[in-house]
Amino acid sequence: MATKDYERAAEQMMKGGGDKCPTATQDITVNLKNRGKAIDSAAYGPENPALPNTGFWKEKADEWEVSIKDAKTSRCGNCSAFNQEKSMLDCIAKGIGDEGDPWAMIDAGDLGYCEIFDFKCAASRTCDAWVAGSEEGEDEEEGEEYSGNDMGSAGMGSLITINVGGKD
Repeated sequence: MATKDYERAAEQMMKGGGDKCPTATQDITVNLKNRGKAIDSAAYGPENPALPNTGFWKEKADEWEVSIKDAKTSRCGNCSAFNQEKSMLDCIAKGIGDEGDPWAMIDAGDLGYCEIFDFKCAASRTCDAWVAGSEEGEDEEEGEEYSGNDMGSAGMGSLITINVGGKD
């Protein structure tokens, strides 16, 4: 069931979305609803990436059967479904509107758009639907953690989803 949702999202990602802004970039209620689905169905988090979140990362590591250090390298910012193309960031800025400086907000949260769950997403978070693509994070020095997406939109690499259905 969840796997079909991920497959549908991958197909949409490959087709491209044209020039129209996704509804969730313009409607905060839709964005929050979709983010809630990502939290409930794919454990999107951690809630505050600036904190150590030891329990969160231990659960991810156990779920993915990797070390905590390795789990921490699989972030939204290097997921193939994370869209930080200029046109998408323009949509996000347009949706934020005059409620502050939209570009400062985008920069502060290192925001992008999750093509799987259709919501504005922070690069420093992750979820169980993380899709391999960009090699960002692989060249980091030992002990250094992921600190953001400096390359813009993640590349369209392998569309392999890590453990979308949970453990068998």
